Amino acid sequence: MLSDLTVRIVMALFYLVSLVGVFVVAWGVAEAVVRFFALIFTRKMSHAALVARTALIRERLGAHLLLALDIFIGADIIKTSVSPAWEHIGMLGAVVLIRIVLSYFLEREMERTHESAQSGRLSARNGLDEDQLPPKTSATTQVTKSFKD
Repeated sequence: MLSDLTVRIVMALFYLVSLVGVFVVAWGVAEAVVRFFALIFTRKMSHAALVARTALIRERLGAHLLLALDIFIGADIIKTSVSPAWEHIGMLGAVVLIRIVLSYFLEREMERTHESAQSGRLSARNGLDEDQLPPKTSATTQVTKSFKD
């Protein structure tokens, strides 16, 4: 009887954590859509500024998706704790591996977009105010100085 109660509690926790992950994804997508449409419909701007601001929106959406993937991995680990059969452990391993690979490539894409925005390849400095840009790193500052020299 205690075992049955424990399983119910753990499964409720699994569904609660999964729901939090779904909420994080939905929040990130909704925020990105609202920001994008606000960007398009509020005022006219140059193509370079539009590209730079869109990159910032994508970067923020990517952060939401990475967080949600980590939350989903946690939920899967919680679920597997109540049914540790080899079949479930194998499925958990496959799911975790797929999500880790997705996280890795999503994080690389976010870093590449961030570096592009800072280096000026997305023309961020031409279209955005300084307070709307991510802070410069020391490596970016050195690269910028070498291009100016």
